[in-house]
Amino acid sequence: MVDYESVAGGDKFGNMFIVRCPEKASEEADEEQTGLHLINAREYLHGTPHRYHQNESGSWWAGNFAMECREDADFFQNLEQHLRTEDPPLAGRDHLMYRGYYAPVKGVIDGDLCERYNLLPNDKKLMIAGELDRSVREIERKISVSSPWRDVYILTMC
Repeated sequence: MVDYESVAGGDKFGNMFIVRCPEKASEEADEEQTGLHLINAREYLHGTPHRYHQNESGSWWAGNFAMECREDADFFQNLEQHLRTEDPPLAGRDHLMYRGYYAPVKGVIDGDLCERYNLLPNDKKLMIAGELDRSVREIERKISVSSPWRDVYILTMC
């Protein structure tokens, strides 16, 4: 629930929506005609801990961040591709299937996966750095500079 008359939802295709009940219908639903229940016995918002105020902006884009230039986007995209093969997930699932099961993910880089570069053994770091034509220190610096990210980056064209 977003507020007393609004509900946020989503479907399996990644679409998000907010549905709001008309004010008149909400008032009619709240009126107790029978008098069998105490008004104070009802839970407001069915126990949800937070309220969303309609005139405030939500945090829908909390995990999104635009890249500064196309070179950075290409670098992180290549790094992500190498890490998919060199650092398999603990759960054993295919990384691409997990991210885009119903529809392929386009123009998005997984920041958590890129940060796992720092946890790789040195031989794998050297191999990936050689394939990217960069030094290990340069890759680690680029990841740490871009480290305000945690979940997802959205690519931009420069």
